[in-house]
Amino acid sequence: MRSYYTILLITILTFQACGYTKPVKVDFSPATTPAAPDYSSADNWCALPEIQDSADHVPAIGIDNNQILAVADVFFVHPTSFFSRKEWNGALDDEKLNRHTDEGSIYHQASVFNGSCRVYAPRYRQVPFQAFFSLDNPDADAAFALAYEDVRNAFLYYMEHYNNGRPVIIAAHSQGTIHAIGLLQEFFDQPETPVDLIAAYLTGMPVYDTTFQLIPPCASGEQLDCYVSWRSWLRGHYPKKEFLVADREQVVVVNPLSWTLDTALVDASHNYGGLGRTGKKIYPRVCNAQIHEDLLWVSKPDIPGKALLLSKNYHRADYNLYWLNIRLNVAVRVNKWQEANH
Repeated sequence: MRSYYTILLITILTFQACGYTKPVKVDFSPATTPAAPDYSSADNWCALPEIQDSADHVPAIGIDNNQILAVADVFFVHPTSFFSRKEWNGALDDEKLNRHTDEGSIYHQASVFNGSCRVYAPRYRQVPFQAFFSLDNPDADAAFALAYEDVRNAFLYYMEHYNNGRPVIIAAHSQGTIHAIGLLQEFFDQPETPVDLIAAYLTGMPVYDTTFQLIPPCASGEQLDCYVSWRSWLRGHYPKKEFLVADREQVVVVNPLSWTLDTALVDASHNYGGLGRTGKKIYPRVCNAQIHEDLLWVSKPDIPGKALLLSKNYHRADYNLYWLNIRLNVAVRVNKWQEANH
């Protein structure tokens, strides 16, 4: 896997104007890190199918939470919701942090899978956003490694106690995508895998055509054992020069309105519905989408809740802008797996 330093740079723009860009100012020490999570406790999961949580959310009549009937699982790794210059890793008993995670990414992102999958989303000792501005500090690697250790242990616990041979989707956003890539490389980018991989949804971070040896990018909306990835930007705009991703021509982008690698513009009429900031309503025809180099260029979204769209980088809205398209595509892939295995 590419170093954290290379693949994290792009996210810096997201909060650059919000005063969060100063680095972590303390030394990393295992002695002062928060206690490791015990994944036998439901308290250390953002979402489990048997408990009531934010991943159960549905935004409209006719969109149902079908986890109880689902034949597949999703293992969802949430993005960064922690901001601190005084800590390298967030504590799992921080109620404010957990609420921020649950009311943010679990409510808006993990919930997209509840129509076709049982949703499993672990809490983990995530690094703070400020760690992304500490990339010249070797302590950053230690902090990211600790976060991945938690995600890995959660996945192992999930496999041993919850999976029972069911096919799985690996999904994530932003920092979560970094850790999800690690899981895929370790457990699924192999000749033999623990269970069938339906697909991976790896959004908000660049994924390179060399990231995996055996898992290809999805070339259609029905393909299995593949991955999709995109990073949403307003059409005509790029990251600043100093924040451009290295080897941009090797970054894989799949268009979530066509589920292909085709660079043709896909009209907003193919956008079946975005999710607004409150998460309570679906808005059709929110934006179009077109692959442009290493980015997904979109038209200015026509959606309430502009807090998701404070800059030209629509990082925070990578799921929201195409919410219903993602949900429907998950159902298609799960159905294709059923057809192939029954």
